[in-house]
Amino acid sequence: MKKILVTTDFSANSKKAIRFAMQLASQNNYKLLFYNVTSLMKKPSIWDDIYYGYYQSAEVKRNQEKLEKLVSKIHNETGLPMINYECICEVKNNPLFSVGKQIMHYATEANVNYICVCTRGSGTIDKLFGTIASELIMKSTIPVFVIPKNYRINKFTTICYASDIENIDTEIRKVIELATPLKSKVKVLHYDYGPYLKNDKERLINTAQKYESEDILFHYKKLNPKFTLNYHIRKDVMLIKPSLVVLFTKQNRKWFDRLFATNHSTNMSFNTKAPLLIFRKEENQKI
Repeated sequence: MKKILVTTDFSANSKKAIRFAMQLASQNNYKLLFYNVTSLMKKPSIWDDIYYGYYQSAEVKRNQEKLEKLVSKIHNETGLPMINYECICEVKNNPLFSVGKQIMHYATEANVNYICVCTRGSGTIDKLFGTIASELIMKSTIPVFVIPKNYRINKFTTICYASDIENIDTEIRKVIELATPLKSKVKVLHYDYGPYLKNDKERLINTAQKYESEDILFHYKKLNPKFTLNYHIRKDVMLIKPSLVVLFTKQNRKWFDRLFATNHSTNMSFNTKAPLLIFRKEENQKI
């Protein structure tokens, strides 16, 4: 059974990630691991190790109960069928570990297939995703679902896969593997300049013919150099209204700055209602 690690800090935004994961699990056989990292205050000098240990245990127990009540309450509110889930609280007691690093460590130990995290708002990278989400997106070897603050729970029907076509054979298999049990259609979006489309038209047509079906459609779009890639994807996502947008990226700041940074002429940020699923490209893949 595949597993999704759903992170929460009990904030209103993190509840969106919980709802998203529950909807996903209701349409496929996923086990959900709801995960909270409990931060403790620094040990006061007058406390000994034994007393501090009692404090630590009490805080973990308190947050564990809080998490279990929260997840149960949200599940009842969704009206979705019974799902397989577990609630886990851990203490952040390693000063060398950020919360994001601890999440990645637990995700690896638990052998999860995906990590699910919420966004924070709009604007710069860290403001858009939040510090923890940004760290997961740029460092996690495990694919990351990123759930926007304005997400509304809904059945999965359409997945948009924004592709550079360079590694289509490897990538589209992962998208199809996700989409098939969800009974979701896949719309492949590829953007480039006019001359490229003209010179390489035969290759693009052959690629589409290889994979196109009733449930998989390719859309080749001309990239207007006056606007960012962000603008083009966001515009089409607003028209298609997919349940999910899938991206394959090399995890570096430059790529994310290019995709999500605002443009002077449009002043737009990537703040659609559609959740993102970000896969890490292999090191030998192009971008």
